[in-house]
Amino acid sequence: SYLPDAPFINRTYGESAFNTFTVGGKWRFTDVNKPYAIGVQGFYRFYADNANDFSGFNQLQRGASPGSSRGDFGATFFADARLRKWVNISANAGYHYNGSVKSDLFGDDVTILDRPDELLLSGGLDFPVNKFFQPILEFRYLKYVGARTPNAFENDPMDGIAGARVFPARWFGFGAAYRYHFNQQDRDSFDDDENAQVSSAFVPCFSGTSTPCTGGRTITTSFTGIPPGFQTSSDPHGFILQAFVGRRNKRQAEIVNIPANVTAVSLSDTTVVLGCAPGTQPREGQTCNDSTSITVTTTAVDTENDVLTYNYTVTGGRVTGNTATATWDLSGVQPGTYTITAAVDDGCGLCGKTETQTITVAACDCIPVVDCNCASISVSGPAGTTDPGSTMTFTANLTGGSQSDVTYNWTVSAGTIESGQGTPSITVSTTPDMAGSNVTATVNLGNVGPASCDCPTTASETAPVATQPTAETIDEFGKLTNDDLKARLDPFFATLSNNPNDQGYIINYGTDREIAARERVIRQYITFRSIDPSRITFVRGGDTGTGVNTKIYRIPPGAANPTP
Repeated sequence: SYLPDAPFINRTYGESAFNTFTVGGKWRFTDVNKPYAIGVQGFYRFYADNANDFSGFNQLQRGASPGSSRGDFGATFFADARLRKWVNISANAGYHYNGSVKSDLFGDDVTILDRPDELLLSGGLDFPVNKFFQPILEFRYLKYVGARTPNAFENDPMDGIAGARVFPARWFGFGAAYRYHFNQQDRDSFDDDENAQVSSAFVPCFSGTSTPCTGGRTITTSFTGIPPGFQTSSDPHGFILQAFVGRRNKRQAEIVNIPANVTAVSLSDTTVVLGCAPGTQPREGQTCNDSTSITVTTTAVDTENDVLTYNYTVTGGRVTGNTATATWDLSGVQPGTYTITAAVDDGCGLCGKTETQTITVAACDCIPVVDCNCASISVSGPAGTTDPGSTMTFTANLTGGSQSDVTYNWTVSAGTIESGQGTPSITVSTTPDMAGSNVTATVNLGNVGPASCDCPTTASETAPVATQPTAETIDEFGKLTNDDLKARLDPFFATLSNNPNDQGYIINYGTDREIAARERVIRQYITFRSIDPSRITFVRGGDTGTGVNTKIYRIPPGAANPTP
């Protein structure tokens, strides 16, 4: 077994030595004025004594250092934060890549101990009570990792440290702490009732020994309970004393607080008119039942930009919120005048200037409620569109209320009321020139309820008038063979069959001879297809000088015939 920090110590006493030297740097990723920090730090550690000569190896046997030949490298990630003005938290996670111990005393650069690497985890709390005194709590866990010379009773220390630092001046101070080792290897660490334990150790070859070997040999020992020769720990705890000196930035001067002042207070309303009691209603022209929730907006000034807490004092109602915008609830208060006073606290209490605003709560001018029993009114009109020149009917519909003495007066936006004026239903006539327009019928009712009730008296309905139909061009063609001509007529006949109320209209252009010849072929095909010849009108359009030409139209009812 060996101690990783002093693996070759074999004296019953130890000696202090200026032996270990460390150089490194720290890189903080966050701004120094932030209340939190993260970063990394790296270092190189080397030792003045090593095992290359008897003098150095003698120092290692006195516990001066581990004696790494090439030194050690380490990197640590750190994070800390100021939780409150009086408490900080810190945490580190580091890895130390340790060098092995080599020596030329026993051969050519022989490794006599392969040191373990170290994983270091630690956390701490410190409490800057004031500028002179700072208690500190730490917990450190050191875990030995990596390939290494076997260690029969390796201890991964867990230490708790509690202490304080004192700063008599800003550039020097001293500290004291107590360290408690949680997992010491005392007698309780070994159970005599357990099965036999096995310990293995590697012993290197030393030049000049009588037993020849190459590199070294492994010695295995089995035991139960505390192994022979193993010294258990009786008191692994200890004390720390330290003193430090260095340059520090000048402390900030004591701050004398300048009180924050309220400069203005505004209310969303300065008068609140209450609602009427049950069984009454506001007199005509009177606006009542205002919202009793008033928004309060406060403007305050603090030259030091301190965090402000707003405080409100009222003579009636209640205020919710402690920010610059709050709500003043006046529900349940009696008519009268009430005040609100706004103040701010920047840490010194309510020591600055305040502002006050006044609000008036007034009663409503109410009268007894009249039972109006108003009827609801609607007007219904024709479904769909109405052909130009036809009539349309509009009807007034009343539901609820008293309908016995109701009078009706109708007006229309277009057309003429033929009948029904003064009754719930009227008939309106349209004219052909109203095609594509709308007709709105409006009814005005009388005697629908008491004048104070403001019952609805007017309702309207709008109905469309259909657009005027027009002739539709089916086909147009010039000189064709008889078979091609008949093929062009088939879709025209199909259209007439699908629209039995429509008429066909054929205009032929050309010389009289050309037109007569074409009409003869068309009429013969009409007879052949058993089409009613009375549904088709032939018109001669004259000679255009371009040869025979035919235009075929479908004429809906009411549409004008096309002009050649």
